[in-house]
Amino acid sequence: MAGVEEREEAAAQFGAARAIAYGGGNAGAGFLFAFMNTAVPLYLSSYGMPNTWIGLFSQERPPTAGIGQIVIGALSDRTRARLGRRRPYILIGIPLTILALLGLIPHPPLSVVVALLLLLTMAFAIGYGPYLALLADLVPPDRRSRVGGVLNITNMLGQLAILVLAMQLWSSNERLVFFVVAAALLVGFAITVLFVPERPLRAAPPAGRMDLGDYVRDVFAHREVMKYLLATLLFWLGTAGVVPFITRFAVTELETTEGVAFQLFIVAVAGTALGTLPVGWLADRVGKKPVMMVGLAVFGLSALAGSQVRTVESAMVVMAVIGLANAACTTPLLPLLADLIPRDRAGEFSGIGTGVWEFAQPFGAIMGGAIADATGSLRSTLVIAGVLVLLASVLLTPVRAPRITTG
Repeated sequence: MAGVEEREEAAAQFGAARAIAYGGGNAGAGFLFAFMNTAVPLYLSSYGMPNTWIGLFSQERPPTAGIGQIVIGALSDRTRARLGRRRPYILIGIPLTILALLGLIPHPPLSVVVALLLLLTMAFAIGYGPYLALLADLVPPDRRSRVGGVLNITNMLGQLAILVLAMQLWSSNERLVFFVVAAALLVGFAITVLFVPERPLRAAPPAGRMDLGDYVRDVFAHREVMKYLLATLLFWLGTAGVVPFITRFAVTELETTEGVAFQLFIVAVAGTALGTLPVGWLADRVGKKPVMMVGLAVFGLSALAGSQVRTVESAMVVMAVIGLANAACTTPLLPLLADLIPRDRAGEFSGIGTGVWEFAQPFGAIMGGAIADATGSLRSTLVIAGVLVLLASVLLTPVRAPRITTG
């Protein structure tokens, strides 16, 4: 009975207005994600870097961020501050991210660029991991997909906004694009910090000291979480091998302009934005896992089809379908993880989950770039991505998701 009352109390506290305020941070994150995946590859290509390295450094989540995400998640579970468990880390990580981003504007020497990108991504992990843990902290299970839909659509709207701006201004005024991304990060996360208060904690914090061996065994004892992370690991490996190269694929393989290359990315992001809210509603009713499995299958098949396109028009169609499929893949992604993890360790297990994905993304990007360099074509990266995402759908099958009663 107490559990029902607690869930009803959480639902009452987390209405539509608060969900939108929570999405403010993800809107700012969307600006950064799209900027890193589309503008940074063009920025780094001016230094003459090979595809392998461009793929690595055009990620907002490199391996160092993955380690940081796990550590920060566990620390936030143990934090007892007046602002809450999660918000202090947002207030540290996001300002540092902005400072590192602004340091790239004057095109410093390559060694400084690499250092700033590492600082940027590590600082962003400090703020973003605890931000995502708020989903498990504050949102009842039967509303998580809908709130996840809000997070997804605000993220996509942020991506669309910066893509449209970059398409118009990157060649003539890239400095302004940097400033807009910095402002979006500041405003978006400020909205979340100001208008999404954390509930008082009733449970004592987890023990401060732990044996590493016992800890690893304990983590792997959560078998459904581990099976889920393995499936999603392949999804991120596949997508990371393609996303940093979409703009360059359009320029080199389809022989079009940078402006049209940004349009291809916009079509995919728009497809995801259109599909996000319907997917969130559907996932809360028929189940997060089946919706995600269908999305993974369609995404994988579309990537294989995209490897064969020869015209911009065909590529636009494929990118639209991939965008819709991506909505079905990503909208339930965090809500399903939140359903599987222990609530009193939400920061820790959210950090493990997102940390695994952050390990996958840079390695996927390196793999995609290396394959492109070895074969002389970016088309091969789409083939590999399609196969990996299809395998992710298969591996998701044995994951036993908890039955959630819709409120």
